Amino acid sequence: SCNLTDLWDSTEYSVAIRCISVLSIFWSEWSRGKTASTEEKAPSEKVDFWRVIESSHSAGSRSVHLMWKPLNSFPPSGRILGYKIQYFPENSAALKITNISNDTKTILFLNEEAYIISITAYNSAGNSPEAILRIPSTEEKTPQIIETVRTFTTNEEVIVEWTASEPEVTEYVVEWYEELETDPFGRSWQYVSNSTNWKINKKNFKPFICYNISVYPLYGNKVAAPYSVQTYVQEKKPSEGPVADTGIPGKYEVTIKWNEISKDKRNGFISNYTIFYKPEDGKELNETVNSDVLQYKLKSLQANTQYTVYITASNAAGGTSGEPKTFKTLKF
Repeated sequence: SCNLTDLWDSTEYSVAIRCISVLSIFWSEWSRGKTASTEEKAPSEKVDFWRVIESSHSAGSRSVHLMWKPLNSFPPSGRILGYKIQYFPENSAALKITNISNDTKTILFLNEEAYIISITAYNSAGNSPEAILRIPSTEEKTPQIIETVRTFTTNEEVIVEWTASEPEVTEYVVEWYEELETDPFGRSWQYVSNSTNWKINKKNFKPFICYNISVYPLYGNKVAAPYSVQTYVQEKKPSEGPVADTGIPGKYEVTIKWNEISKDKRNGFISNYTIFYKPEDGKELNETVNSDVLQYKLKSLQANTQYTVYITASNAAGGTSGEPKTFKTLKF
């Protein structure tokens, strides 16, 4: 007999035997294989989960979107049968509610009180350790611990760095999602321990899309206020330019107005607008304004003269012009 050791839990093995005589140099054929599975053990890792808190329309209630990553440890401890979600008001543990889910997301409808939420994964041998997060009350103000957040993009990675006012905080959550994403379950997250920077492969982000990135400090099971920034991993010039509204011209001046380019057409951070204007049979002139300016008064124009005007919106990758418009200054 022989004891096989160092085997993985909950894993099927196939075993075959052959033999050799002490008087021979030839081995026998292999026996028919026998298969057997090692026993399962309870999961040893905590569930990696996160929450998004949304206010509801009715007073005093809110929806908490819970999401977690499948517990796929390797070597496996056993086949995960489901996830157990337990939650209760922080001051009323006797009111604990338990839900079972085979999915990796769920929505809880909570009142304005502070809640404790835990998630465990289970298999036939038992439960994983509890992963716990605290949901603050609606009247509670969470502290602002993060002071600055900066993002950098290299050829292969997106890097996020931050500074915190309380160095004893050693665990953080980095959350990121597309700016135009409206589904809370469309968010991604990662826990970071003993570090104030985080790196991820650039392939996890789409080019020309604006992303919201937030850093949440954790102390115990409490989540402090996030610090959020926006970033593009790659920019290209806007898909369209602004449309100029010339309004009613004066004799020597006119106010040009325009609307912001829609977010899905910007393809980067708008850095400035340039107003190009040219009198008939004259030289083209231009004025540049900051990205937060959406109107500009052109002065010192020629009276009783037709002008052509158009506006260019620019980001780090270049500029795109809108359709040209014409106007004529007054004679008197």
